[in-house]
Amino acid sequence: MNNTVRFDDAKRIRLSDVVVETRPPDGLEFAVEGHLSVSEALLGEFEGTTVNPVRVTVSGGDADSVALDLTGPATLRLETVDVGVAAPDREDLADGIDALRSSANDGRESVDSRPDVLSFTVEGEIRDVPSETVAALPADVSSLESVTFAADESVRSDGGGGDDVILELSLLGYGIVVHRDGSIVVGNADSLVTIDLD
Repeated sequence: MNNTVRFDDAKRIRLSDVVVETRPPDGLEFAVEGHLSVSEALLGEFEGTTVNPVRVTVSGGDADSVALDLTGPATLRLETVDVGVAAPDREDLADGIDALRSSANDGRESVDSRPDVLSFTVEGEIRDVPSETVAALPADVSSLESVTFAADESVRSDGGGGDDVILELSLLGYGIVVHRDGSIVVGNADSLVTIDLD
């Protein structure tokens, strides 16, 4: 099963800063900052699976976008991944206040106030891009258009040894592990001893 995240119309993810640069002879470097809205239901859909990035689409200027296949010779290597709880903007606060009012009118006694918006920064590179793909890249490549993930059942050890893990966290009752190759494992939080954002 493949899932493509198109950043120009994604509802759950917003990019605030993107830097993409070519690194001759056959690579690209990138740094991305943004916000991700998560829920228990969303994480539950992926529990017990590994989500692997298989394609990244980049663009620049008026040129056509170019897809980079990560299942062939090109490989993704993440350098850093930072995650934190995002400070709500005014729109988020207004939505939250409306939700509280709605809950109060429904006669509910409590409101789930766990954070559901994460801020993130991801830096990395794509190496060994085929020469024909490099030739098709816009001269001023600067934008990340989409990332396609393939979700497969897996175990936590997939993606390499323990030194390949660059982020582990527990969120909304689920454990999330990010490997250097970009694969993301969603599992049960009880098995992780990590940062707890619940």
